[in-house]
Formats: sequence, structure tokens, C-alpha cells
Amino acid sequence: MKIYLNLDNPIRAFSLKGEHIDELTSVFPSLEAVRVHSTEELFARLGDADFVATWDFPAELYARAPALKAVFTPAAGRERTAADPAGRVSTHYGSFHGMLMAETLLSMILYFNRRLGLLTENKRKRVWDPDALSSCRSLSVQRALIVGYGNIGRACARSLAALGCNVTGVRRTRGSGGKDRNARAVVGPDELMPNLEKADHVVLVLPGGNETTDIFTREHFMRMKKSAYLYNLGRGNCFREEDLVRAIEERTIAGAGLDVFAAEPLPDASPLWGMPNAFIMPHASAIYDDYMDLFLAELIGGLHGLIPGAD
Repeated sequence: MKIYLNLDNPIRAFSLKGEHIDELTSVFPSLEAVRVHSTEELFARLGDADFVATWDFPAELYARAPALKAVFTPAAGRERTAADPAGRVSTHYGSFHGMLMAETLLSMILYFNRRLGLLTENKRKRVWDPDALSSCRSLSVQRALIVGYGNIGRACARSLAALGCNVTGVRRTRGSGGKDRNARAVVGPDELMPNLEKADHVVLVLPGGNETTDIFTREHFMRMKKSAYLYNLGRGNCFREEDLVRAIEERTIAGAGLDVFAAEPLPDASPLWGMPNAFIMPHASAIYDDYMDLFLAELIGGLHGLIPGAD
């Protein structure tokens, strides 16, 4: 059986290494692993592929791969790898991102919660001012609202709950209300506004697509506490940048931690670059050195049961 691996990426942490292929073939000695270096090369060789691991796989390619049994992608989102329209081939998306993105969210929250921006500026100015932290409040007395309470949202809740934060999750799935181990409650969209008004930290972990475009409106910003912070680690389409900029400028909210944007890279002209209470990351919340190690573990797990004779 043969697997084609198209996992080169300009981001080093997202690129497959030789040792990953060695580990894969040591687990599955009967599997021939073929590394390709472009989507064009992959497309040209699909005819004898049993499995594919790739960043990109458009829906029309399934028809070119009669022997294909499964497609694996590290990405959690579905923008670049489509499911098989005919339902013949299984598609596996990365589900390991939660633990990585939870660390990123926690770092953003602690950045604001412990005034790390101010402390960095004070260090630059050689200012010794312990009273600057007197207004800080512990996470154990704060509330976080996680909008988009899927795998990643739940991982974020675990990290916050471990520090005593009171977490509420919001899901659109009908019948999702109730509780879990890390959230005080999990509610539906109809209960978003009442919970939004109480939250100190509002976390958006929403997928892209038409259903979430501009879903978080100026009214939502207006209903937030003036001392609250917004965080976006999902997709950049869920609110208008001008609404966020206005909310920060008018002090409707205290600030924002942002990893994703409607236009990427964030344009030089964006006012967000100049805002000290806007923490900006370059769509990097899951970029860690061990990213591909985690994907490989999922790939190996997914291939078990699909390869005859595999333990």
C-alpha cells in the first residue's frame, strides 16, 4: 500500500521531517511512503495512492484517485481539504490543536491580566512601580465566555478552569446546554448575550464560512463589560475590524488578543498595529516545534485499522 506525503510548508514547524517518515514506515513496514513536494506533483501521481497526507486536497481530486481510501490533513479547518463528495473516501482533520491553542490563549489572557505590556514598558524606561499591579484581579474570580465550544474551545476551558476561572461555553448545536467538567455551563446562542455581559474574557473560537461571517456585531461589543477583553483564535471573518477598532478606541472594551484577521497578513494601514491594548499574533496560535509530532501520532492512529495486518 502507498501513502503520498505532501507536507512541505514555508513555516518550519508545519513541515514534515525525515524522522517522521522513518517513524511512519517503522510502524507500518508494508506501507510505502512517498514524499512529494508540490500539490501539482501530488495531483499527477494520485492514480495509485491508497492514502494521502496533505495540506491541500480539493473536492474534484477524489475522482482521480480510484484506489484512495483516506485523506489526512494536519489542519483543523476545512477550507483547504474538502470531504469526498461521493462519500467513498474518509477525510481526517487534525484534532490535536486544542492543547497548543489553549497555551496561546492563556498567554494572551495573562498578558492582559498581569499588565505584562505595562511591565515591559516600565522595564524599558527603568521604572520600578509595584503599585502598577494593584488593580490586577486573579483569574479565580473572573469569568470567561468561550464562543465556539468544540474540541479547541473545550481544551481552552481546561486550561482556564485549572486556574479557577469560571468558564461558560457557547455552542450552536441544538441540545448542547448543560455542564461539563471544565465549564460552569454550556449554553446555546440564545443565551449568548446574558453571559456576554458578565464575562471578563470573551474568547472566539469559531470556524470560517458564511454562517459565521460578521456574527459578532457592534451590539455584542456594546454589551461587553468595559473592563473585558476579546480574544479571537478561530477565523478572522466573525466580526468587522472597524467595529473592534471603534470598541477599543472608545473604551467600550479594555482590549483584544488577536491571532486571526479578515485580511492576512494584517495590512500595514490597520489601526490595530498602533494600539497598545491590542495584542497581535500572525495566525500562529498552534505553531509549536512539536506540531508535526502530534500530527504524526494522529496519522498513525488513523492508519491502524485501514492497513491489513497492522497492529
